Amino acid sequence: MLLSSRQAAILLDTHESSIKRWCNAGDLAASTTSGGHRRIDLAHLTAFAKASGLKVDVLVFEEGAQVAVRGVLALRRGRVTPELQEAVSLWLLDAQSYKVSALLRLARKLQVGLPLVYDQLIGGVMKDVGESWARGAFRVGEEHRMSEAILDVLYAQQALAEQHVLHGAPTVVLGTMRKEEHIMGAMMVRTLLAEAGWKVAYLGRNVPEEDFVLFQQRTQAPLICFSATISRPPEKIIDSINRLLELGSDSAAFAVAVGGSGVPAARLLSKHLSQPGRVHFFESSTEFSNWAKSSLATEALVYDEVH
Repeated sequence: MLLSSRQAAILLDTHESSIKRWCNAGDLAASTTSGGHRRIDLAHLTAFAKASGLKVDVLVFEEGAQVAVRGVLALRRGRVTPELQEAVSLWLLDAQSYKVSALLRLARKLQVGLPLVYDQLIGGVMKDVGESWARGAFRVGEEHRMSEAILDVLYAQQALAEQHVLHGAPTVVLGTMRKEEHIMGAMMVRTLLAEAGWKVAYLGRNVPEEDFVLFQQRTQAPLICFSATISRPPEKIIDSINRLLELGSDSAAFAVAVGGSGVPAARLLSKHLSQPGRVHFFESSTEFSNWAKSSLATEALVYDEVH
């Protein structure tokens, strides 16, 4: 796999001028295109990094470096390679979640947004895990192992994302709805909100509506977010939203954002919402992230009919 000087510099966490200097000195092997542009073989680059004692993410993947780099570059174009998805699944199953964390760091360096990684890659892996368990290809322990490994990756991402929280930023109250035990989606949203600059009061799983509103009142949060999977009937999702709005009727106006696999069915019942102008449904991380950033910038969370 051939890389440009710029790509090679990104992989080695250095400046492009260093790549050129190493190539000119003969320390790093390179070829030249007919147009005079350098091309560096990934195998030569990793060998150089290893011999030089560089501590860079591309070495974490070991023999899987080409799958990782090629996969991230494809993801940048909106496509997930089967090889990358298979590699990620194996890393998670084999207690190598540190490789998945390195992959996400590499994606950031190559300007692949976290929402795209969540939607296209992690979402695909999670779907495969669920389907494998449903058809008996995975034992319970294997399904749990992969789910916990993904959570390990998300906790690591949260620590990085919190560096983006703005001073004096408003608070979001986040969790999963009552009787909802699956927190993967909520953890993804947690990192996206922090990366967008929000302060997040994360309540975890199976949160009663009363507690969402309690923390909303305590923090004066303009937004409550919760995730809902298909395990929750859509009419129950609508009931929970209406209950939130009822309990918070004496509070300053707040918006409600709902995401997760249960959203498509719940959205069809949105006519039963008591205050539809305060409720936002999201079916993708990319859609939600864009909205969260825009809302923080404009402070336009609740529609005019609420004010």
